[in-house]
Amino acid sequence: MISEVEIRRDPENGQYVLMVDDRQFHLLRRAVIVFSYREESAAVRALVTGAEEIALAGPLQLDASYDDVVPGPVQLTFAQFHAVYGILTSLPTVTWTEEEFVERVGDFRESVLRMALLLRSGLLSSGLPV
Repeated sequence: MISEVEIRRDPENGQYVLMVDDRQFHLLRRAVIVFSYREESAAVRALVTGAEEIALAGPLQLDASYDDVVPGPVQLTFAQFHAVYGILTSLPTVTWTEEEFVERVGDFRESVLRMALLLRSGLLSSGLPV
């Protein structure tokens, strides 16, 4: 079961800080990696993420190997936050079988959608402005 996600705002740069546990971090990271490699259409990437190009490599350590990743809080601009949320809500709609989905994403569709819901709920309960 995926636990709640607290969302804070960094007072120095205004970015959103997602207080995620290790499992949540890896789920976010894997979803973004799978989406990035799966979606070749620039138009669909922009539709899902809200921008033609969105930099997520730094916050989610996408350039690091799995063994070198240090899970922890994820600091994102609102645009990056929107992109991650969009990826989490769209990825479960791919037409892979459930077995293919789990093999590629590393978790079930329901877990990916639950993570999107936790981000939404975390933002709502934080009371933070955009």
